Amino acid sequence: MSPSTWRRILLSALSIAALAVVACGSGGDSAASLEEEIKVRAFARNLTIADFEAVDLKANKQYDVEGLPEGIDAWRGFWGPNPSSRNDYEIRFYASHDVAAGTGATLAEEATGDEFAASRDSQTWTEGVKDRWQARGVTDVSSAGSRQAPGPTYADWVIFGNTAILCTGLDSAQALERCRDLGDAVIAGG
Repeated sequence: MSPSTWRRILLSALSIAALAVVACGSGGDSAASLEEEIKVRAFARNLTIADFEAVDLKANKQYDVEGLPEGIDAWRGFWGPNPSSRNDYEIRFYASHDVAAGTGATLAEEATGDEFAASRDSQTWTEGVKDRWQARGVTDVSSAGSRQAPGPTYADWVIFGNTAILCTGLDSAQALERCRDLGDAVIAGG
């Protein structure tokens, strides 16, 4: 199954669980708000690349944001909870959380997973497209014995404050976990 199929299955299961909670009178808003909690997190203030560097993100490439609708800055970097286990991220900055959750989310969806694989040659924002496509190992570790298959660099994305963060992973679930870990680090550090 493709990552987008798994994502739909996960969101369907979460929606059913949310509806069950509501039906039992235990509270809860809706399936839509549950999906929002998974991929969209507000933050008390607008973030900059310095907030991510403060938690040891190694920003190694700044993108030209001309052509990125409503974008004010964009970076590629790598981060991990320990120096020997780091992953690639693309972080796009917007003027506000609302802009990131609107325009930023739409563009992040276009640039990740199966959606990116299908529309790689017709991206809205073309800066960095070659960085979003790579040979990747089926085990998420490059070695002489691993098979390499070209595909999207980033399996999924999250909105965190005024940013859209694209994250690597073997699948959507692993990418979302890595995105959340980076966001949690920024919260703890800031």
